[in-house]
Amino acid sequence: MSKFKILCVCLLLFIACSCEDKSKTVSLEKDGTLYEITDQASFYYPNRLSIDTSSDNIDAVHIVDDDEIMTYFSMEDDTDNLIEDMPDLYQSQLEEYGATDVSYHKITLDSGLECYKFYGIYSSSGMKFEHVVFFTTECTYALTYQAAETVYDENIDEINQYLESLTVHY
Repeated sequence: MSKFKILCVCLLLFIACSCEDKSKTVSLEKDGTLYEITDQASFYYPNRLSIDTSSDNIDAVHIVDDDEIMTYFSMEDDTDNLIEDMPDLYQSQLEEYGATDVSYHKITLDSGLECYKFYGIYSSSGMKFEHVVFFTTECTYALTYQAAETVYDENIDEINQYLESLTVHY
């Protein structure tokens, strides 16, 4: 019976070691590249991604590799919407673009910005996404990430550190 207990303990230790938390803290300055948009905003992106210069959309910065896309964009708001209504409107806009299972919550970044984090999946492509969005009465600033489900699940802990590096100079 004692051999059985020892075998069980060894098995449990093996399982615990294989399920070790794989999240890691990145050094944004060392493992990432700083991107600055004049005096408007700045953020870091992972060195393994590169800026897509082939995009025709000059209103957004696309940072990509084969399986992942980070995008930064700002969108002027000339409406009279209240800031407290903006997260629901943004969620509706995502759903209008085909996103499902969209949810969000408020976060405070290390920079002190109070932002919203949006999650969901684009049902037509199966891409999961996460957006960090900062709303003002004049503009919406967003840093987004999307990837296929397996790539997203594997990288999101690391990517969150980059998404949360967003700084808006307003």
